[in-house]
Amino acid sequence: MNHADSLWAKALELHSDSLQSRVDILQAKLDVLQDKTEFLSHVIETANDGISNQLSVANYFLALIAVVMAVVGIWLGIYFEKKKREVDVMASTVESKKEIVETLAKIVDEKSEKIDEIAQKTEDLDKKIHSDLSGLYKELRQEETNVLLERLVLEPQDVENLCTLLCARDIEETGYVKLRTAYLKMKKVLKEPIQSNCMCDYSEHFIALFYQHFFYQAIKDDEISHDFANYYGEIFARAYKRDVIKSTIDLCKALSEKTIKIDKVNVLSTYLKALNCSQYSELSELKNIFEHNITPQTLLHDAIERCTTEKVFLTLFGVIPPSE
Repeated sequence: MNHADSLWAKALELHSDSLQSRVDILQAKLDVLQDKTEFLSHVIETANDGISNQLSVANYFLALIAVVMAVVGIWLGIYFEKKKREVDVMASTVESKKEIVETLAKIVDEKSEKIDEIAQKTEDLDKKIHSDLSGLYKELRQEETNVLLERLVLEPQDVENLCTLLCARDIEETGYVKLRTAYLKMKKVLKEPIQSNCMCDYSEHFIALFYQHFFYQAIKDDEISHDFANYYGEIFARAYKRDVIKSTIDLCKALSEKTIKIDKVNVLSTYLKALNCSQYSELSELKNIFEHNITPQTLLHDAIERCTTEKVFLTLFGVIPPSE
């Protein structure tokens, strides 16, 4: 019995030693694992610190790159804007130069046309000089007449010197406006008392020009027609037969128009009374003109009767004074 217990105790002791040995082995392995764990932990911490430092450096580097890229972006923006402006300026300059070239081309074309026109006029003038000298002289004379009329507009009182020249030439219809302007300007200027004594002399020259060249227009003009009455005597004393015939036709034409607002009987009778005292009092051509160019004929009859009533007996129409 004691021997069995001893065996059992020894077996337990051996088993306990075996367990203790295994525990020691496990403890040793655990210690080794602990050391490795601490080593790995140290390595990982070191690695983490390195990675953290690298990340920090990378952040700084990325921030620096961002700043550099921002600066480069701003610089590029400024650069491209500057280049764009330069391109715009160049484009504007090119456009301006293009416009200048087009303008110069247009001027050249215009000058070329003028040169061609002058050349044509020169050629025409040369032809006139050699083949139509009289026509050229007529044009030059008409141009000179226009210059004289413009002179009257500027200085109406010069009519005293120009009247003879203008009476000796034909004046185009457009000359009436200039002559009228000069006459009315003279009347306005000579209303001043100091110069009023000269007005009659100047007016006589103008009225003579109106009578010879523009009697038809003037007799219808309210501002001029009534001025003739005082000058018919001087007019007939100086007028030629041709002038009297022409102007009488103009008078009949004007009086035959229904639109003019003048005392036609008074105008015609005044004209007939002055004519009766002139060298043309028995000119048969004038009688025919009055009888065939005045409408209605009652106007002529009324004017003749008025003259007779005022004891002016018109020889032209065979009116004789009653025997006493």
